[in-house]
This record gives sequence, structure tokens and C-alpha cells, in this order.
Amino acid sequence: MDFEEVIPIFPLSTVLVPGMNFPLHIFEARYRQLVTDLLALAETDRKFGVISIKAGWEVGEDQIPTLYNVGTIANVRKVKQLADGKFDLQTTGSDRFEIKEVFKNRAPYLTARVVIVPPVVSDQTDYQVSTTQSAYLNYLRTMGEVTEATYAQLPTQGSALANLLISTISFNVPEQQFLLEMNNVSDKLNKLTQIFKRESKLLQTIPSIPAPYLTGSEISLN
Repeated sequence: MDFEEVIPIFPLSTVLVPGMNFPLHIFEARYRQLVTDLLALAETDRKFGVISIKAGWEVGEDQIPTLYNVGTIANVRKVKQLADGKFDLQTTGSDRFEIKEVFKNRAPYLTARVVIVPPVVSDQTDYQVSTTQSAYLNYLRTMGEVTEATYAQLPTQGSALANLLISTISFNVPEQQFLLEMNNVSDKLNKLTQIFKRESKLLQTIPSIPAPYLTGSEISLN
């Protein structure tokens, strides 16, 4: 039987990708309490689950959004308390988890009984890695955003490449979530290649696309 635990849950209109740094500005009262509760724990135990919202809103005391089932653990690396009682957090995504049950009344914030999802299988080929890199770079060239530094900074390891590129498609949360839930690196890379080829073609055929579609709208952090 898989080990289950109850953790705090932070619903957001974005996807936290394993391995990615994830800064948060905490201002809502219930999430200030979440940070206060985390600070009472040992540093190694300061974690919560980031889960994407399928429908609804992440704000409002009485509004419980509809959530996806799979999210990512956010490990708290640094906490800065501000003079007005708000917090700035530095977190990093680690393991994926699956929600088994959500609890609405155990704390001011949501908590959930979760199980850690097995690690993604690294079954990619060098050809898949290079194909995905090429599709992404062509996408950046189409937007006029590629630089010499881009080539040097792009990961060559399949899992790291997939995670980085998933984090860039914030304009499409459902596809981000779909990619997060995939269990094979090869499948992730193939899907990412399709996405960037599609977006490149779209940019070439439509002369003007609203900026929020390209960059993702500003994220509300709690």
C-alpha cells in the first residue's frame, strides 16, 4: 500500500513543475496562517501541495474551486516576513502527488490526504531531446526572443528539458497539467514538440495575437 499523508493544499491558477523554483507572495489571511504553521515545523518538513484549479477561483473564503487530482510538492527554501504581516516565500517543486481526499474544515486553508506519485521514467532518446530543443528554439525565433545564450542554457538532459519547457507554457494550464501527469519523459518531449510546432505555425499565420495568450496572464498567488 502506498504511503499516504495529510498536507496543506495551495490551489493556484498555474502548474508547479518538479525541479522549478517557485516564488510566492502571501497576503491572504488563511495562507499567512499556513506559513505560520509551516514555520513551527522543522525546516525539512516545511512543505505544501500546489494544485491547479480546473474551475473556480483560488481566492475567497467561501469559494472552493474544482481541483485537478495531481499536483506538486513545494518545498519551502526561504521565508521572509514583511512588516505588514505578509510573507515572501522561495519554494522549489519536488515530488508529484495525487489527491485522495480534500478536507475543508481542518484548518483555515485546505488540506488533503495525498499519495506521492512514482517518479517519471527517463526513457527518452537523444533524437527526441534534440527534436524538442529544435522545436522550442524555432518557437523562440518566431517570437524574436532567441539569443546566443538560449542555446547554451537549454538543458540537454531529457527530464530537466521537459520540466523547464513545461514551465514555459503558462498560457495553457490544461496542457501543462496534462504534461505534468505524464509518466514518461519520452511522452512529455513528444507532446512538447507538438505544442511548440503548433505555436510556431500559429504565430506565422496570425499577424497579431493578444499578449496574455503568448505570455500567460499575471498569476494571482493566493
